Amino acid sequence: MSNTDLHRLFEPRNIAVIGASSTLGKWGAIIFFNILNGGFPGAIYPVNPGRKTVMGLDCYASVADIPEPVDLAMITTPAPTVLPLIDACGVKGIPFVIVVTSNFSETGPEGTRLEREVVARARSYGMRIVGPNTMGIFSSRRDLHALMPPVMPLRGPVSMFSQSGNLGTQMLAWGSSVGVGFEKFISSGNEGDLTCVDYLRYYGDDPATKVILAYLEGVDPHSDFLSVAREVSRKKPLVALKGGRTRVGGRAAASHSGAMAGSTDIYRGAFRQSGVIQVSTTQGLIDCAKAFSHCPLPRGNRVAIVTRGGGWGVITADACEENGLEVPPLPEDLVRKIDKVLPPYWSRSNPVDMVAALGPEPIEACLKIIAQWDGVDAIIAAGAAGGMAMQVPERSRLPEDYKKNLSQLFNPRQTHFRKLDETLELIKDLVKQKGKPIINLAFRRPDSDGEAPHDPAIVTFPTPERAVRVLRRMAEYQAYLTGA
Repeated sequence: MSNTDLHRLFEPRNIAVIGASSTLGKWGAIIFFNILNGGFPGAIYPVNPGRKTVMGLDCYASVADIPEPVDLAMITTPAPTVLPLIDACGVKGIPFVIVVTSNFSETGPEGTRLEREVVARARSYGMRIVGPNTMGIFSSRRDLHALMPPVMPLRGPVSMFSQSGNLGTQMLAWGSSVGVGFEKFISSGNEGDLTCVDYLRYYGDDPATKVILAYLEGVDPHSDFLSVAREVSRKKPLVALKGGRTRVGGRAAASHSGAMAGSTDIYRGAFRQSGVIQVSTTQGLIDCAKAFSHCPLPRGNRVAIVTRGGGWGVITADACEENGLEVPPLPEDLVRKIDKVLPPYWSRSNPVDMVAALGPEPIEACLKIIAQWDGVDAIIAAGAAGGMAMQVPERSRLPEDYKKNLSQLFNPRQTHFRKLDETLELIKDLVKQKGKPIINLAFRRPDSDGEAPHDPAIVTFPTPERAVRVLRRMAEYQAYLTGA
């Protein structure tokens, strides 16, 4: 199978949904609804012998009745019906079939036997199978939302394959809230036929994919995964979350996707040698997707920290050192330049503590000065924009004119924060000019990016720990690319 073969899977001209239904609550209805709702521009063929129409479209009794060749079919009917449907799709000459249905190898020996029979039958027709036990596919180029959940991903440069459909589609949903856009997504399911290796190879050669995310529960040790990963990671970042790292998790993986989890230490070492960027949490997966898709790689591991308050500088510096990042001292010429814009009692060191200087001008001046410094490879701007807003409760005893003035000065929708938006624009411009990442810290709830900047090109995190962990992985990936 060549990479170009998968083009018809991810960018089909038309699609048939076998088991399509108008009864919401059935997978055949939910997936069909999502395809229509997503705006897929090609022909959509519902297939169900018990219906004449489905959601306003003419319904066909079988795929044989569809009047033109079909690029992609989805099977949503129960497992015992799948084998004869594979025959029908094979006779029709359909090149790709997504078997949404579960109750295959993830359930035990009998399901494994049926899955192998389905795959063997499909291969006898030259057909390729996604799944079984999958939650579908997304492709931004064709507005193809052939998924179980009703997610509407942002468009962007990230592509993902996931051995858990639920976890993978949640990444699509999270991406919409934090500014991570997706190009392609596949829920690989049990990988009875097409595997993570096939999707990785295809994404590696796909010019529209700039960053690859992977959720893995197990990889066939006899497959080409590591060699393909080594080849792909030389071209673009491959960020992986490995599930089943513990004894209990490994047992759950076997019952979930039929995957054999394998040794955590072996995976960790093999991933490192192959350039795979391994994360240990789902938050880390989406954080890396955000940074790698919008930031240039740092040339090394040296970080400058600019903060409005000293405590956050201390915490960020600690996190840097604990993650193998260097926080170098400021050279004298930079100290003299910053002396001109900050009060005389500023820290005069890295981290640059601006001693609670108000307004955007001091931090903007410091960022411009530090961005010119060749002695650092990345900058963390703690509290540059997007912090706490002034609130005036009903019980406030302030005079009315003070309330009005405070609202105009500090409300995020008013004057002061319009100026802070200019700070974010400055960060964006400096990243472009200097080719080094600048990460903004907006101190909100630590478990949420809530109200992230509207422009995803400005990478923002709510805590220094998350920002530093991402910078560490970016620096490690750069070191892998350069052989350092």
